[in-house]
Amino acid sequence: MNQPSHVYDVLRRLAQVAPVRLTGTRAERALQEAVAESLHPHGYRAQWQSFRFPRHIYGSLALHFGLGLALSIVGRVHPIVAALGLVVVAASYYSEAVLRRHMLRRLWPAVDTQNLLMTLPASAPLRRRIVLVAHADSAFTGLLFDPRVLPLLAKPPPRWLPFLRKQLLLPWVALLAIAIYLIAGTLVPLPSWPLSLAAIPVAIVFALNAEIVLRNHAVPGAADNLSGCAALVVLAEAWAASPVRDVEVVFAFTGAEEAGTGGAAFLARHNEWSRSETDVIVLDTLSNGSLFLLEEGELFRMRRVDRLATEVAAAARSLGLPTPAWYSVPAGATDALPFLLEGYDAVALSCIDASYHAPRHYHHPTDTAEMVDPVQLDASTAIARALLTRLAGQEVGERSAAAA
Repeated sequence: MNQPSHVYDVLRRLAQVAPVRLTGTRAERALQEAVAESLHPHGYRAQWQSFRFPRHIYGSLALHFGLGLALSIVGRVHPIVAALGLVVVAASYYSEAVLRRHMLRRLWPAVDTQNLLMTLPASAPLRRRIVLVAHADSAFTGLLFDPRVLPLLAKPPPRWLPFLRKQLLLPWVALLAIAIYLIAGTLVPLPSWPLSLAAIPVAIVFALNAEIVLRNHAVPGAADNLSGCAALVVLAEAWAASPVRDVEVVFAFTGAEEAGTGGAAFLARHNEWSRSETDVIVLDTLSNGSLFLLEEGELFRMRRVDRLATEVAAAARSLGLPTPAWYSVPAGATDALPFLLEGYDAVALSCIDASYHAPRHYHHPTDTAEMVDPVQLDASTAIARALLTRLAGQEVGERSAAAA
């Protein structure tokens, strides 16, 4: 590529504003302010949503599974008390991972953060609302994300072990299994070795996440997710130049995604948008791999929105680009998950390197602007723009006529 694309130029500019952007930091806010300033001349209305959220998702994982590990040890002396505690831990993690509601995680300190919404309201009676989302914050790192470790952990399991497709499902079930075994052991004599075996996946999750907490090191997050933010800026500029009068487009730059989709959860619950007339498109890591549609769900698979997948495929075909396939997320989630939970049609677009089983440089200190693939970033942004056009219900020429 002889000349950097516009979207890559925007990414590099944003990287200079805030190279590292942990949830609730001044850098996270500075990035959002830079976006607001750049889009204000295009007629966008800025809305800030302030909220509080626990910063450390890895701290929450270490808390849940560390407590579960401790209770499995206590269970050898006080089985009933430990079993009840394990049920509480399992319920708390289920509430957080599946329902996006916090129980034990409330023990972790919360910080002030915010969402930025840049909206170009419809100038005619509203027919459609399209919400495009990209998170502004960057992540913590640790041994889990070492390039020698992550591909091994993220590799899909054999087909005959589908239970392992969601990596945290086994340790979560282990918590419940230990509780049941402890209660059964009060009724009939049972050997202790199954308890030790069941505690292994719990201990592994605790150790990997505790190491991230102790390391306390953040990454630049250029691909994840300055790429999505840059794409939203470029799409917002293009939309302002040729809007559709009866379509409202909201460009949402969320906070606290890396902390557990906190900004998206707040946004999905605190708005007055009709589910029937709103589509949500999440752009998260648009480079360093091939573009996929992400199948959400940390413990169990969430529903797929086939209608949106069909529109994504049509958008890619219209540009002569490969059709994004579905990719099942083995752990974690994107900002699409809270919207799906709240009943919205939502889908996330993200890049995955098939040989790495994640985006290259994922949650690693090497995720800098220099390591972003500008060709894939440009292609991903082009698909997102074509998708926006299709969801608006008019082709480019018709949009221009409507704007006139």
